[in-house]
Amino acid sequence: MISYVGMVTQEAAVQASVRVVLQSDTQNLDEIVVIGYGTQRKKDVTSSISQIKGGELADKASPSFMQQMAGRASGVQVISPSGDVTAPPRVIIRGVGTISSSSSPLYVINGVPVTSGNLGYSYSNNNALADINPSDIESFEILKDGAATAIYGSRAANGVVLITTKQGKQGNTKITYDGWTGWSKAAKLYDLLDAQQFVTIANEKYTNMGQLPQAFMDEKNTSAKWFDHTFRTGFQHSHSISISGASPKTQYYLSAGYTDQKGVVINNSYNRYTFYTRAEHKFLKDYVSAGFSLNASSQDNSGPVKGTNSISDNIYSSSRMLPNVAVYNLDDPTGYNIDPNDRKSLGKGANQRTIENTIPNAVWVLKNNKQSNTSWRLLPTANIDIKPTSWLTFRSLVGADVSMIDDGYVWKPESGDGFGYKGLINKASIKRQRWNFQNFLSFVKSFGSHNVDATTVAEWTNYVYSRFTASGRDFSDPFFVDELISNTYVTQGSGGSWTTNGLASYIFRANYNYNSIYYIGGSIRRDGISSLYQDNRWGTFYGASAAVRISNLGFWKENGINDIISDFRIRGSFAEVGNDRLSGDFMYKDNFIGQKYGEQAGIAYDQAGNKNLRWEKQKIADAGFDMGFLNNRFNLVFAYWNKDNSDIVLDVPTPPSLGIPWNVIAQNYGVIRSNGIELEVGGNVIQSKDLTWKSSFNFSTQNSRIVTLVDEIPYEHYILREGESMNALWGYRYAGVNKANGNPMYYKADNSIIQGNPTDSKYYAYDPANPEAMTTAKNLTEEDKAILGNSIPTWFGGWDNTVTWKDFDFNIFFRFSGGNKVANINRRDQLDQGFVNNNTEILGRWQSPENSGDGQVPKLYYGKSSFLNLTGEGSSRWVEDGNFLKLQNISVGYTFPKSLCQTLLIEKLRFYVQAQNILTITGYSGLDPEGYNTDIVPGVDLNGNPQQRTFMFGLNIGF
Repeated sequence: MISYVGMVTQEAAVQASVRVVLQSDTQNLDEIVVIGYGTQRKKDVTSSISQIKGGELADKASPSFMQQMAGRASGVQVISPSGDVTAPPRVIIRGVGTISSSSSPLYVINGVPVTSGNLGYSYSNNNALADINPSDIESFEILKDGAATAIYGSRAANGVVLITTKQGKQGNTKITYDGWTGWSKAAKLYDLLDAQQFVTIANEKYTNMGQLPQAFMDEKNTSAKWFDHTFRTGFQHSHSISISGASPKTQYYLSAGYTDQKGVVINNSYNRYTFYTRAEHKFLKDYVSAGFSLNASSQDNSGPVKGTNSISDNIYSSSRMLPNVAVYNLDDPTGYNIDPNDRKSLGKGANQRTIENTIPNAVWVLKNNKQSNTSWRLLPTANIDIKPTSWLTFRSLVGADVSMIDDGYVWKPESGDGFGYKGLINKASIKRQRWNFQNFLSFVKSFGSHNVDATTVAEWTNYVYSRFTASGRDFSDPFFVDELISNTYVTQGSGGSWTTNGLASYIFRANYNYNSIYYIGGSIRRDGISSLYQDNRWGTFYGASAAVRISNLGFWKENGINDIISDFRIRGSFAEVGNDRLSGDFMYKDNFIGQKYGEQAGIAYDQAGNKNLRWEKQKIADAGFDMGFLNNRFNLVFAYWNKDNSDIVLDVPTPPSLGIPWNVIAQNYGVIRSNGIELEVGGNVIQSKDLTWKSSFNFSTQNSRIVTLVDEIPYEHYILREGESMNALWGYRYAGVNKANGNPMYYKADNSIIQGNPTDSKYYAYDPANPEAMTTAKNLTEEDKAILGNSIPTWFGGWDNTVTWKDFDFNIFFRFSGGNKVANINRRDQLDQGFVNNNTEILGRWQSPENSGDGQVPKLYYGKSSFLNLTGEGSSRWVEDGNFLKLQNISVGYTFPKSLCQTLLIEKLRFYVQAQNILTITGYSGLDPEGYNTDIVPGVDLNGNPQQRTFMFGLNIGF
C-alpha cells in the first residue's frame, strides 16, 4: 500500500521494483487558506475569499504583481491606466464606496499592514507594491465580504488583500533560478495626419476664416513621423535566485532579485533590486518557535516627462507635432529643431508661423528633461510563538514599513518649460515609518463532532510621514542643472510637511462547526484612531457568518447525490466595517497657514475643523453557495452582495457670514449603495496520463448609486448626483453636423435642436425645413446637460486555461469588461482647430452641402476649438462604449525530462515563451478602453501612455 497526504492511496503487488504514480485526492485534501490573523481550512471558510497562487503571476513581465491580478478573481477590478512602467494600477474590490477618501484596499504582508499606492510626491510615480518580487510570493487571499474583512475593522471598507511570502519546505536545500527577458511595443498609437494632409487641413482652417494659408511643404518635402522618435521598443529582463529548505526544527528561505524595464516611451524606465529572507526555528521541545523576515528593496524610476500642464505632457505634445517640420536641425546649438526666435517652441520649418501655444519639440523634451524617483524600503517582521498545548498558541509579532524616497524633476533652460525659468529643478525627500505590534492568543480544539476555534488580538500601529522640498531656478550654467547645488542658481525655495497618526485595536473572533455540517462564526473589533476628535476616536466593528454543508447530511449520500454533486454548501454573512482613509490626520482641528500681513509674518485661517467627524461606515451583506462536482473535479462558487456606505465625509457648504475658509466644512453626510453578483466556475476538464486541461472562469457585476448627497457636484466631464452612479459622465447631447452649412448641433433639454454658428460663437434654433436659417437666437445652458453614461464597468471577468501534454504546457488567458462609457478627450483634443497636427478623423470634416463628410466633424475654423469641440465641457460627441475582450496572456513551455536533468546535475529545467496584451476587441476608438488619467477620474481618457504589447522568453532552473 502506497499513500501520501492529499493523494489517493494505491496498492501494488510486492516486487523488487515498483513504479506508482499517485493521483491527487481532491476530495480529502484540506487546503489551508490565510485569513485575517490566522489560517483556516478552505472547506471551513464561511466568507467570500478569493485565492490566487503566487506561481500564477511570478513569470509575467510587469514591475508588480498587481497588473497581473486583473481578471483572475471575481469581484476584483485591476485597472492599469497607461503603459507607464512606473505607475501603480488601481484596485477596486466590490465597487467604489466612498467619494472623498481612498478606495484602495488594505494590503497585509505576512500579517503586517503596509503602505500601498504611490510612494512618490507629485513629481513622478513609485508603486509601493512593486517593491515585492513576485517570485517571492506564495499566495494572495482577497477578503471581499464583511465576515472576512470585519476583523480589520476601520480599515476594511475597501476590502483586504493578504500577501503571504514563501518559506522553506521540508527536504533538502533547493536552489532555484527564475529569469525572463523580452521586448515590448506600443499596442496601439494614434492615426495622425501626414505632412501633406496636415498642410491641407491647416490651411482650410485659415481660409474658412477668410485668412491666408499658413502651412507649406519645404523643399525637401519633409514628412516627419514624430511617434517614431518619441516611442521605442522597450527591453526588459528580470532575474531571481533563491535558496530554501527545512529540517524538522528549522525553515529558511533566502532570495535576491533584479528587474530592469524600459518603457515604450523614451526616458521611461523602471529598475528594482530586492533581497528577501525568512526563517523559523523551533526549540524547547517544539513548545516555542521564533522567526523573522526581511524584504529590502530599491527602486529607480524614470519618466515619462510631464510639464506644467497637459500641453507639455509627452503624449499631448508628440501627437501635435507638425509633420512638415523635421525633428532635428544640425544648425541649432541643441541639434534639435527649435525656433530661433522663440526658444521655447518647435521650429516652424517652411510654415509662416510656429506651432500653436508654443509647444516645445517633444523629442528634445523627452530626451533632455528628467523626471525621476529613487526609493529604499525595508519591510521587517519578527515573531515568537509559544504553544504550551496542541490547542493553544500565543504569538507576538512586530513589523515595520520604513521607506525613503528621493523624487524630483529637471527642466533644462535651452527650450521647453524650462526656458522661461532659465532652468528649473524641484526635489523632494520623503520618509515614512509605520510600526505595527500584535499580540494574540489562538484556541483550536475539537470535542467529538464539535469544532471550535477562537482568537483574541491586541494591536497597535503608529505612522509618521515627513517631507522636505527644495527648488532652484535661474541657473548660472546648464552644467549644474542635474542636482541642487548651492550658489549655482539665483532663485531658490524650500518647504516641507510632517504628520503622524496612530491606531489601537482590540479584536475577538470565534468559529464553531458541528461535524463540518453546520457553521457559525463572528468577530468584533474595537478601533481607536488619532485622526478623529477624542469623543469620536473609538468605533466598534463586527461581522457574523453562517453556513450549512448540505452534502454532509445523511440523505445526500443515501440517495447517491454525492456521486454527482460531491460538495454543496450554502452560506451568508453580515458585517459593519469602517473606512479610516480620511483626507487628513487633523481634520477635527482648525488649520492655519503662514502668511504675511504687510511686512510682518503671521498666520491665516485655512480650514475649519470639525470635532463631530466620525468614521465612514459600511454595512455589507453576502449570500451564496459553493458546489463541487464529480469528486470535486469541478467547482462552482456563487455570491450576491449588497453594501451600504454611510457617513461619507463631504465638504458641506456654510453661509459666508460664518467666515469659514472656502465656505465649506467637512461633515459625515453622504450615502452610497452598491450591489453585485460573483460567479466562479473551474475544474479539470481533461485529466489523463499525458494530457490535462484545467480551466477557470469568473464573472462579476457591480452597481453603485449615490443615495444621499448634500448637493450635486458637477465637474467638467462627470457629476456626483443623487440617484446616479458614482462619477456619472455628463454633458451636452451632440446632434451631429448641419449638412446645409457644417455647423455643430445640440439637443436642448426639451429635445429641440439648436445649431452653433462659429463665425459669431452664438446658437440659433435649427429648422429642418430651412436648415441654413439662423434667425432665432438660442442658448446652450447647464440645464441642457444630461447623464451620458456610467464611467465604472458594471460587469467584468476572466477565463484562464492551462493545457499540459507530456512535457509541454500551454496557457491562454482572456479577460473582459463592459457596461461603462469612456469620455475620449484625447479624440477631442486631436481635433483641435489650432495650428497643430490632428487625428485622421478630421478628414471626415464638412466641406460643402455636396460633401458633408461623416456627419460628426463640423466645418473647420481656425481658433474655434472651444466652440466647435466644447472644450472645457462634457459632450456626448466624445463618449464611447468601454466594452472590451482582451487576449491578455498566452504562453508555451517545455519542461525537460528528468533523465536529462539528472545528467546535467539539476532537478528541474523549464523553458517558456510568452506574449502579453496580444489582442483587444473593442469598439472604443482610443488607445485602450481602460486608459484614463488618474488625476481626473476613471472614465475620462486624457494623455495616458499607450499600453505595452510584450513578447518574452524565460527559464526556470532548480538545483
